[in-house]
Amino acid sequence: MSHEFHSLTVSEVVKETADATSVYFEVPENLSGQYAYQAGQYLTLRFELNGEDVRRAYSLCTSPVEGRVGVNVKRVNKGLVSNHINDNLKPGDQVQVMQPDGTFGLAFSHDLKRDYYFFAAGSGITPIMSLIKTIVEEEPMSRCHLLYGNRNEDSIIFKNEIDALQQKYAGQIDVVHTLSSPNRQKAGGLKGMFSKGKISWTGWQGRINGTRIDTFLENHPKVGKEAHYFVCGPGAMIDTIIDHLEKKGVGEDRIHAEHFVSSSGPAIGSADGVNSEVTVHLAGQTYQVNVPADKTILDVLIKEKVDAPYSCTSGACSTCVGKVITGEVAMDACYALDDDEVKEGYILVCQSRAKSPTVELTFDT
Repeated sequence: MSHEFHSLTVSEVVKETADATSVYFEVPENLSGQYAYQAGQYLTLRFELNGEDVRRAYSLCTSPVEGRVGVNVKRVNKGLVSNHINDNLKPGDQVQVMQPDGTFGLAFSHDLKRDYYFFAAGSGITPIMSLIKTIVEEEPMSRCHLLYGNRNEDSIIFKNEIDALQQKYAGQIDVVHTLSSPNRQKAGGLKGMFSKGKISWTGWQGRINGTRIDTFLENHPKVGKEAHYFVCGPGAMIDTIIDHLEKKGVGEDRIHAEHFVSSSGPAIGSADGVNSEVTVHLAGQTYQVNVPADKTILDVLIKEKVDAPYSCTSGACSTCVGKVITGEVAMDACYALDDDEVKEGYILVCQSRAKSPTVELTFDT
């Protein structure tokens, strides 16, 4: 997998909600093969802001069947990149974009009839939109069931597009919205000033929890023999849903999760490292760096200006995947690799701390 950046032109900027913006890019013909992607993947965007080189991973909201490339970015409190994109980016701007990456998806086939249950909250809808728009075209006998949680009506990202998809692909898509704090409409005059107002929302209320998951699954029974469950959103929500699905007997191979923020769950390795001499193989070159006990390997590579691939730096994407050749490392968190990959020696370098005096690893896997 190549991790090159190319300068792409912003073709369109769409304000989806007050704090969520979709950005679409022009891909030149000579780069079309490098930016071909699968539903559920992400792009890494690179900016120089306040004199700092910053990178962020954003899920593609478009589908390969659409023939265009776009991401959705939700504003984060004090978020350097998300605020820049929402406030400043405009058509015609140039952005450094890495080729698509990620494994949050499946291979689809016209011959298959499957059920897909999607659980999303907030901007977690982004990769799920890509998946749904692909499934209804590439696997038309299958059915998509979406449970989407938000704060209120105004925060539902892609609301109009979701409604349009339901109409266009009636019978292929089921959607249930649940709101934790629906808007209240107050009456005029003094009476209205001192009232809480009336909720006009008639759909589900509350956050996604075990009870709502059970009701959602009961109301949308399987039509095929095989079902897959996709979960994307805040880490705590993902943990709740996965735990509930597993207790209901859903196998790990049927559950697919994409973490947008780090989970509160335990790290898979110790945060304590040792001082180590680390040898790194990258793009045919070999680098040797001294990694202190309190630093990750990526921390030092960045400091030494080694152009290693990375994006989210939180263990949620797979951009910085490397493989340990000799020595031992431990990861603070790991949401982008499965257990078998970790056993084979694959690591997320942004989360890896040396646990032996010498370590050798490669990015050239």
